[in-house]
Amino acid sequence: GEAGASMPRTVCIVGLSPTSRDLVFTEPPGVEMWSVNTGHECFNQEQLARFTRWFQVHPRAEFEMANADRPEHLKWLKACGIPVYMEERWEDIPTSVKFPRAEVIRIAGDYFTSSVAYMVGLAIYERFEEIRLYGVDMPSDSEYFHERPCLEFWLGVAVANGIEIVTPAGCSLMKGRHYAETVKITSSHVETKRKLYQQMRDQKL
Repeated sequence: GEAGASMPRTVCIVGLSPTSRDLVFTEPPGVEMWSVNTGHECFNQEQLARFTRWFQVHPRAEFEMANADRPEHLKWLKACGIPVYMEERWEDIPTSVKFPRAEVIRIAGDYFTSSVAYMVGLAIYERFEEIRLYGVDMPSDSEYFHERPCLEFWLGVAVANGIEIVTPAGCSLMKGRHYAETVKITSSHVETKRKLYQQMRDQKL
């Protein structure tokens, strides 16, 4: 890693969930703040000035196609003036930085299902002492649920590397019912699980 003695010990990783993303602005000035993708649309100019790095790690053709109706996204990446971590460096995005994928993979393998997982991997690689998550929920009933196990894996890797993880009140990451705890099972609960299992089977067939 390239960690130096002057590197801030805390990094705030800011997702786009409105439940807690704006709480990051209660952090003291000077703390590292990273956000992602089209998140610049969620913040005003004063708030955007607090961010120290940005992440758009999707292949360029993919994110340009996905944002074809939002040309301001590419314009913002070109003009933001802070490091933008991308799949590769682009001359027309002057502050773009190639994400050090090979180096991060060496920490715990090539398992990434979300941009936030990449961000946590980089924070581990750079030896931050504390990762604070804002606006990153991935609840089990959302479209992001398939991304959650990977993020929790990388958060576990961070903990194993001595990094403290801080999440806002109400965030369900790294929380769950205790194994072997007595739980009241109702017939509706069983029926819900049965339907879920049937859907999974149907998708595999």
